[in-house]
Amino acid sequence: MIPTIIIPAISRYDLLERCLGSITSADTVIVIDNGDYLNASDYEAYFLSGILDGIDAFYVWSMPTNLGVASSWNLGIKSTPFSAGWLLLNSDAHFVDDGFATLAGEVRADNVVLAGNPPWCCAWIGREAVRDVGLFCERFHPAYFEDNDYERRCEIAGVSIVRSAATVAHDNSSTLAASDDFRARNAETFATNADYFKRRWGNVDASGLPAVADWDLRTRLANSWDSPND
Repeated sequence: MIPTIIIPAISRYDLLERCLGSITSADTVIVIDNGDYLNASDYEAYFLSGILDGIDAFYVWSMPTNLGVASSWNLGIKSTPFSAGWLLLNSDAHFVDDGFATLAGEVRADNVVLAGNPPWCCAWIGREAVRDVGLFCERFHPAYFEDNDYERRCEIAGVSIVRSAATVAHDNSSTLAASDDFRARNAETFATNADYFKRRWGNVDASGLPAVADWDLRTRLANSWDSPND
């Protein structure tokens, strides 16, 4: 059983339902609803349909604006600090055949396990990895390069990274495909995040790590895919 699963969602909630249905067993599943879309009737439908069978505790946290990937993952981790680890799962990914069981057999408190394509669409982060590496850099907003940054930090910290053969299917970039506005903004914010990644890793200390960088209001507003009226 996986202790905690964190699933950010902002569009294509039909794929979220498919994702939830592929989870065999979990203590806790947290959906970060960045589109403020789901309501009580949706939760009831999930329970009645049986797609939450095998999940002991299920939470949906609706956000007034898009937190972004790194902030969503961090929120889920900080809210469940006693977990042995966290599975970070894209809402447009789902397990196929015995994929869930395969991955569950590979996770440990001291490792990172990556599955699917691209690998960070399904990623396990053990509690000892978070203890040694820290949380995700929220300066990357709303998406892209937060995973590259974390993986590099794990490598420097000596955290074991397992490349899993667990079968995970993924409708890659479904969020961008679902919205012309998201696609247009991503063309800009992807480049902004790529530039920050380059600058961040071009200024490292004696340990090879970049300076600590946390959530930044200027970056959040400049890279926004939403507006105050959304």
